[in-house]
Amino acid sequence: MLFKIETKDVTESTNDDVWALAAQGAPTGTVVSARRQRAGRGQWGRVWMSPEGGLYFSVLFRPGTPERTWPSYSAAFANAVAAVLREECDVDDAVIRVKAPNDVVCDQGKLCGISLESRSGVIVVGVGVNVFHSDRPIVTDGRNEPAYVCDVAADYIAPSLRALDDLLQRLLSAFAVVMEGSAS
Repeated sequence: MLFKIETKDVTESTNDDVWALAAQGAPTGTVVSARRQRAGRGQWGRVWMSPEGGLYFSVLFRPGTPERTWPSYSAAFANAVAAVLREECDVDDAVIRVKAPNDVVCDQGKLCGISLESRSGVIVVGVGVNVFHSDRPIVTDGRNEPAYVCDVAADYIAPSLRALDDLLQRLLSAFAVVMEGSAS
């Protein structure tokens, strides 16, 4: 599958952007990526701080499966993102791991948050990866202190287009596996 990727410098929320495209009939694989979000959000509507230095994107999926199967996507997507980050950082699964239901963490804290929003036969998956430290302090709730890819892999330079493509391909593979399991 080819992804249709729209890249923005700044947006309110990549999830909101993808929902707007979904309302216009955009297909599975529609992606909006941004260097910064002003109003990013995580699960349950929590604020996701999204300063420059991270990788933020949302993907549209139209599963065509019963909504009761959709919670399975959360863990599958988290495992897919964790696998790509382990490869990018050249570390094993003891260093970067999934904290249920869908956070990607390391010993220092939360590297990545994944949100799933669904309505009317559509799932929007939002992914926020903390790559580099921000010039602006990040205010947290004390429960999920941020960690950064650059701290896990000291020689990490920048998220590449290859990394985004790898993430998208893994999400698509996870989506296909869950769909196949739902159909049987």
